[in-house]
Amino acid sequence: MSLRVSRKGYAVTCALAICSTLALAPAFGADFPMGTFEGKQTPIAVSFDAKGQFRVMEGDTLEVMGTYAATATELSLTDIQGPWACSKASEKTGTYTWKYENAALTLIKLTDKCEDRVKSLVGVAWQWHK
Repeated sequence: MSLRVSRKGYAVTCALAICSTLALAPAFGADFPMGTFEGKQTPIAVSFDAKGQFRVMEGDTLEVMGTYAATATELSLTDIQGPWACSKASEKTGTYTWKYENAALTLIKLTDKCEDRVKSLVGVAWQWHK
């Protein structure tokens, strides 16, 4: 038995494979800054990695861990675990506009029912650390 794949069939198969991969990959804005940011007036650090995960640390203690997705102007944070994690279904995810200038990340709330997360993130100039 011989397998023969037409060019059209091959192109469709490749397109489906690429779309599947993109659908499963985290969404990052081309300019969203990854790394660790520290608040000037707070002992808290927030880090964003290339795998779409964020961590909030207070000193050496992990307080919140979750996932994030970013577009060119918006950042979505979803808490997964940690003592500071917003665990109610309606509070797990918050969406913010983000701006990165002069090595500082600033966030403005768009929608977020987790008031503790809003108080922690908004109004702070998060300085890039590493």
